[in-house]
Amino acid sequence: MNFNSAKFSKLLYVILVAACILLTLLMYKQRHTRKLFKQAAQLTFYNIQPDQVADGKYRGKVYTNFLHVQLDVTVLDHKITKIDIIENEGAYGKKIDPLLDEIIAQNNSVVPAVKGEELASIVFISCVDDALFKGITEERKAELTAKAQEVQNARVQN
Repeated sequence: MNFNSAKFSKLLYVILVAACILLTLLMYKQRHTRKLFKQAAQLTFYNIQPDQVADGKYRGKVYTNFLHVQLDVTVLDHKITKIDIIENEGAYGKKIDPLLDEIIAQNNSVVPAVKGEELASIVFISCVDDALFKGITEERKAELTAKAQEVQNARVQN
């Protein structure tokens, strides 16, 4: 076996440079994803139950840096019967239909996230919540808004 140290050194150098580039890209992706989850965590969630919502069709809107969503949520006899996607613009949320189906089946806006679409799931759940918020009484809106403000203030302090 003929060992050429110059070729071996070049190969080792190329492998090390490639490994450094790959590591840098992975660290960037992780930091970027963490930043997106942090933004998603700042969304308002009221956890409104459909039995608190009057019959009707309500439009929810949620805009983040990574996803713009508008949904029409139909409530009939205190049940979520239909969710129409009006706007779904961004890098995420292309495979979100199972989440919307689960929200309708469970009659609840809080359901498990879709695997691989966790960020989009958070945004869509918040958007359904925003729509349901528009169908509750003014008194209940005031209560939930005050509670949401308390949570937001606690986040800012931490």
